[in-house]
Amino acid sequence: MRRPLLRRLAGSHPQAVIKALASVKSRIAFTTKTSNRESDVPPVRQCAGMIKPRSTALRSLSLLLLGLAFCGSTSSDRKPLPPIIFVPGYGMGALHVEVEREGRPEANFNFLLPAMNPDAVFAGFSPPVANALDYARGSGLEAADVGFVRDWLKLRIDADGSARNRRGVRVRPVSIGRDFARECPRYGGMVESLVSEGWETNKNLACIPFDYRYPPGETRFAADLKNLIIGQVEQSNGTKVTLACHSQGCLLAYQFLRTQDPVWVAQHVGLFFSFAGQFSGCSDCLRWAFQKQWSWDSNNHVASPSDMTWVGELALGLQSSVYGEKILYRWGQSSYRARDSSALLREAGALAIAKAADRYALDKQTWFLQGARDHEPLAVPTRVVFGTGLPTTAGFVFAREHAPNPNCTNPQCGGLYSQDGPELITTSGDQGDSHWMNRAPRVWLRNPECEIKEFAKISHMKIFENKKVLNFFTQTVQEIASGNDTCTPLLSYENRIDPSGH
Repeated sequence: MRRPLLRRLAGSHPQAVIKALASVKSRIAFTTKTSNRESDVPPVRQCAGMIKPRSTALRSLSLLLLGLAFCGSTSSDRKPLPPIIFVPGYGMGALHVEVEREGRPEANFNFLLPAMNPDAVFAGFSPPVANALDYARGSGLEAADVGFVRDWLKLRIDADGSARNRRGVRVRPVSIGRDFARECPRYGGMVESLVSEGWETNKNLACIPFDYRYPPGETRFAADLKNLIIGQVEQSNGTKVTLACHSQGCLLAYQFLRTQDPVWVAQHVGLFFSFAGQFSGCSDCLRWAFQKQWSWDSNNHVASPSDMTWVGELALGLQSSVYGEKILYRWGQSSYRARDSSALLREAGALAIAKAADRYALDKQTWFLQGARDHEPLAVPTRVVFGTGLPTTAGFVFAREHAPNPNCTNPQCGGLYSQDGPELITTSGDQGDSHWMNRAPRVWLRNPECEIKEFAKISHMKIFENKKVLNFFTQTVQEIASGNDTCTPLLSYENRIDPSGH
């Protein structure tokens, strides 16, 4: 009688069987946290292409073992995959909120920004969750407190422009690098693809949420990321991490790489990989400073994806080095370019954000000017990918019904807040960011023609799960880990910097 397949393979390929079991266990862990549907089980890669399991995790295991039997691959044939740490985009990392209340127990609940996490993100949760509000309610938010959440999450902006939480409110990531499905559920499709390539969630594939209400350098993000990197490098026996990111998360990751010791960075980070990364202020996002605040309804297109006090996106300013003399806003006969962003905020009544921009604008940050002004490259290999050729909103045209009110000190009386459907100023981009914004890293990359890769017709919110893009990502990760940087082949990054950081 022939021995069962698992036993026969265990005898001839013991390490391969262990790896296959670990891979299936990782897929089961991620899928059961986010999905109840068999159709959501990730595909399994076979030597000759992609094959999909028909039902259970047992079927996935059988296919993996068959692949090993016929392809003859063993874990000893491959180097360990480099750890990946992923920084999510704006509003796509889960936060935990705690609020002290007089005479009542403390409020405790989790929060995912509805506009950036539409109902479909929650469809596969286990137990079932209908939407962002249902998610918050299920994590501890009381029905009577739903209407208070917007006020709890507002920031206090002081006279010097500095921002802080309201009294008695504490906000932090739900966790860091421990539970990808819980921390960054919007990226489930990307995770399934990476798991099918051999990465294991919460082992060598981790996510680091952050409080996106604040700009780079104003939270514990850098300290948390450094600790996570150190832990991943130690766990992988010295293998450098790949620091990957999406959208606003790339600005946080970029600030981290700029402000850490470059020798340490080169020793711990093998690759910085940006999926549609934000490396400047966002022109169309500036409107959020004088637009109706976020809604629990993810389909409410009148509301912005922000509060009018969240300086993390609104106080970054707009950089002339990125947008040049392009007209980004019109208000009656007045036109506003990047250099006029502060004037627009003040005339629109967004005085608090204007003060915060005087403090937090990227053009005022030394770390940002190292790239934008001084054109200094980073201490690690870098790749920047984004979509192109899609109509993208860059700004807005508002009607001027009245002369500016010099006594107006808040957006509600500024004349723009009440205009829910302004005309759009559009350009080419990825339906999220303009091509001006996407190409901003050109000025500080070593070899932008090689390090930037554009993908036609792939949108801002599809770039991180597109098969072609992910194939390029995983190929680049493994090439860099093997010492093959095709964009800068002649000299290692550690040898390009001396101990003083030059």
